[in-house]
Amino acid sequence: MIPHTVYAGQPAIQSSAGEPACRVKSVEKTSVAYENLAVSPHSGSLATTQLDPKGVYQVYTAKAGDKTFHCISCQPLKGGPRPDRNKPMVSWHPSGRWLVVGIEEDQHDLMWMPKSWQRGLLQSGIWLNIWVASPDGTHWHQMTNFKKSKDAPADGYVGMPFTPDGTIGVWAEAVDGNVFANAFGIWKLYAAHFGVNHDGKPVLRGKMDITPPGARWVEPGNIAPDGRHLLISADIGIEDAQGQDQFIYDLDTGKLTNLTNSPQVWDEHGLFSPNGKKIVFMSSYPYRNEKNSYKVASLKTEFMMMDSDGRHLQQLTHFNEPGYPESQKEHTIAAVAFFIGDGSQLYAMVMAPEFTKTNWIITFKGRCGG
Repeated sequence: MIPHTVYAGQPAIQSSAGEPACRVKSVEKTSVAYENLAVSPHSGSLATTQLDPKGVYQVYTAKAGDKTFHCISCQPLKGGPRPDRNKPMVSWHPSGRWLVVGIEEDQHDLMWMPKSWQRGLLQSGIWLNIWVASPDGTHWHQMTNFKKSKDAPADGYVGMPFTPDGTIGVWAEAVDGNVFANAFGIWKLYAAHFGVNHDGKPVLRGKMDITPPGARWVEPGNIAPDGRHLLISADIGIEDAQGQDQFIYDLDTGKLTNLTNSPQVWDEHGLFSPNGKKIVFMSSYPYRNEKNSYKVASLKTEFMMMDSDGRHLQQLTHFNEPGYPESQKEHTIAAVAFFIGDGSQLYAMVMAPEFTKTNWIITFKGRCGG
């Protein structure tokens, strides 16, 4: 596999006139806000991370159609994580049998920091180990044990998306946290075979470094229905990682296609639609004429959508513009959005100051992603 990059270019924002199903019908705030929400593609069951009364992120699950969430990490369990450790990251294995949970290390360098600052870093994957749990929380399995050292520098991860058949997982590990040298530090992209051994325990086998050449910052999105094309956010060919682009990474050939090619625009968290034809992502593109709109300290983003080849760029929200139903008074960051149900809606997480979040439903006029 010899990675090489193809540049698709950044198109101008276009209307959805040619695709009536993809016209935005409404953008509505939900009555309940989850820090993170994951929907099982197998069963429709839900998993979320929320702060408990002590200010610690815990994991809560609910079966499809059930509005009552149950905490699966609040009580001590033999072999399980400590209840006082944060668990800010959760996702489903395609089978619906397992949850992948990011759990805070027992000790790390910056535990003296204010909790709100720590939360921002934890939500970015810093200090997290990979655990796999059953949806009812009765079984927990620690898959990594990051101990930052010269020989094992990893100190956190982001991911992990799976191929649709659930046999391969992909994640990125933080290997150098020096943000003074590199805006987001240095990360490496890995893939491994996921399976269950003879005693029913999940395992990752054959870990491979698949980091594209030139990437310092790399973050996996999800894998297309074909099981071959991975969306990544990366700084390949970009001096400042804050101007990260959206790439499609062919896991078979190593071919990289830069879909956005905008080194002074923050493009992140790209996710394929269920049919693989659309990509939704967060971007500062609507504010590209504002010099610092792509910088961490003054980041301003909206949700955007494009075809899987980078064409037909469409602005979906206007949180930072007055005069729209979703317009916000405070500085707002559109963070993550993903298709739900039949592809006619997006579930979206939006971040306000102090890392507080609101959730939104973006409804299309048809099955845009289905």
